[in-house]
Amino acid sequence: MGSEARIQQEYLLSVNDFKKMILGASYFFEKEKDKIDALNVFPVPDGDTGTNMSMTLGAAVKGSISYKGNSIGELSEIVASHALMGARGNSGVILSQILRGIAHGLQKKDSISPGEFSKAFQYAVVYAYKAVSTPVEGTILTVAREMARGIRNAVRQGENVHKSMEEALKSGKAALEKTTDMLPALKEAGVVDAGGLGLLVFLEGCLYAMKQSLSDLLYKSEKSPAGESAATDSISNGQTMAHFTPATIDLTYPYCTEVIVRSESGNFTGLEDELSAYGDSLVVAADKNVAKIHIHTASPGLILQTALNYGSLHNIKIENMEDQIEEQQGEAPTAASAVETPLILPKAGRKEQGETGVISVSFGEGFREIFLSLGADEIVFGGQTMNPKVEDLLSAVQNLPHEAAIILPNNKNIIMVAEQVKTLADKPVEVIETKSLPEGLAALLSYNLHQPIDENVRTMKEGMDGVKTGLVTYATRDTTVGKVEIKAGQYLGLCEDDIISAGEGLNQVALELADEIISGDNDIATIFYGHDIARSEASLLANAVAEKNPDLEVELQYGGQPIYYYIFSVE
Repeated sequence: MGSEARIQQEYLLSVNDFKKMILGASYFFEKEKDKIDALNVFPVPDGDTGTNMSMTLGAAVKGSISYKGNSIGELSEIVASHALMGARGNSGVILSQILRGIAHGLQKKDSISPGEFSKAFQYAVVYAYKAVSTPVEGTILTVAREMARGIRNAVRQGENVHKSMEEALKSGKAALEKTTDMLPALKEAGVVDAGGLGLLVFLEGCLYAMKQSLSDLLYKSEKSPAGESAATDSISNGQTMAHFTPATIDLTYPYCTEVIVRSESGNFTGLEDELSAYGDSLVVAADKNVAKIHIHTASPGLILQTALNYGSLHNIKIENMEDQIEEQQGEAPTAASAVETPLILPKAGRKEQGETGVISVSFGEGFREIFLSLGADEIVFGGQTMNPKVEDLLSAVQNLPHEAAIILPNNKNIIMVAEQVKTLADKPVEVIETKSLPEGLAALLSYNLHQPIDENVRTMKEGMDGVKTGLVTYATRDTTVGKVEIKAGQYLGLCEDDIISAGEGLNQVALELADEIISGDNDIATIFYGHDIARSEASLLANAVAEKNPDLEVELQYGGQPIYYYIFSVE
C-alpha cells in the first residue's frame, strides 16, 4: 500500500472500528457505573444513572457481536435498535437516541471519513434533544452538544477520527465541569451531572478501543496503560470524579448466568448476599413468589445450586462471554443464544378482548396485589434503582389481548422508557405520567374498562391530580440540603423534590413528614409499609397520625416495597 493509500485508510472509520468502539464503551461503563451512580443530587439510595447506561450499552453489544457484514451503516442501525430495546431509565433512553442519531448519519455507508463522523455526531445531538420533552441545560444534553462541537472543530482543522474524539473529550470535560453551576440542585449537592459524566465514559471507551484488536478488548491484561486518561479532576464536596484511566478488561467471571426462582413461601432473604460471593454484575429482582437473578460468574453451577435452596428454577440461561471472540473469528458458539425473558407478572383473569388493557410498573408484593385488584392486567416488575427496559414494557403490551394499552410507569425515571413503546407497539399505547406508586393507584381508581382509551386517559389523569406522595428512606452520605443537615444513615422524609425531615428515629421522621404533607383539606391518608417494617411498628405510626388528625381517615396497607420504609398517599 502506497503512502497516499495509507493516509486515506487512517482517515476512514471501518465497521470493525465501530464494533470495537461499542465493546470498549460497554466495558468502561461496567467499571465506572458505580461512580456514576454515586453522583446523586439527593443523599438517598436511588442513584442508577450509571447502571442504566451500562445495561443499555450491554444490549447494544449483544447486537454488535452477531453482525458479520461489512457495512458500518448496517452495524450502527443494529446497535441503535438493540440499545433502544434495552434502554433503562432516562439516561439509557437518551443514550439510545444518541446511538440512533449516529446510525442516521452512517446509513448506507461501508466506512466513513472524519467529516461524515462529525455529521453523524451532530445527528446524535439532535436526536438526544428531541427525546426530551423539555430539554434542560446542565445535563447530558449540554455535554453531548459540546462534544459535537469539539469533533466539528477538529475536523475543520484536518484531524482524523481518533484526534477528533480526543478533542471531543476535552470539550465534553469542560462542559461537564460547568454543569455544577448550571443547575442549582447540582450546585447545592456539589456534584456534576451523572449522565454527562456517563457520556464522557462512553466516548473514552470508544477512543481507547480504537487502538485495540477485538481479541485484546476481551483478553486485555490486568494492567491498564498509562497516560490514556482524559479527565482526572475532582469535584467539590469531597466527591471524586470517575477517572478516565482505561479500565481493566478481562473475563474473570466469563459466564453470564440468569435464572428465575419460584418459591411458595416467597422468602428470598439472604439470596443476594449468598450470590454476591460468586461474581459481579449481580441483580436480584424479587416480587412475591418470583425472583429473577442475573450475575457474571466463574461458577454457574454454584449459582444454580444456591438458587435451588430458595425454590424451583426456571428460564435458565448461561452464556459464555468468551464465545464473543469465536463469533468475531467466524466460529459460532456451541449453544444458541437465548432470549432474555422479562419479568412480567400477569393477572390470573383477563378482561375480554377488544378493550383497553392496563400495564403497571410496580415493586413490592403488596403493591402488586393492590394494582391487580384495582384492574391492572399486567405488572412489570420495577421501580427506583430497578428500572425496567423498553423491551419489558413492549413485551407486556404485546402480550395483552386488548386492542389498546395504557402504561402506568409510576416513577419519573421510567416515563421516557414507557414513551418509547408508543412507536414500537402494533397497537395504540398511551402513557399516563404517574411519578409514584400512589399516583398510579389513584389513576387506576378512575379506570373504566368499558370506556375508550382516550376517555380513560382523560379521567385517569384527573384522578391522579390530587394525590400527594411522601417517602421515608435513609441517607447515603453526609450533606446539607436547604436548611436540613443530614448525616449518613439517618432516616429521611421526602415529598416531591424536597427533603422534609431527617433524624435517628424512623417513626419520628415519618410523623414529621406526615405533618408537612397532610392539611385540613385532605380526607384520606394511606400508609404503605415496606418489607423491612413489622405491621406492629407500622400500626403505631398509623395510630399516631390518626390521633394528630382526628378528621382524617387513615388506612394502613402492606406495600412490601424495598428502599422506602413507608410510602404515604394523601388525598
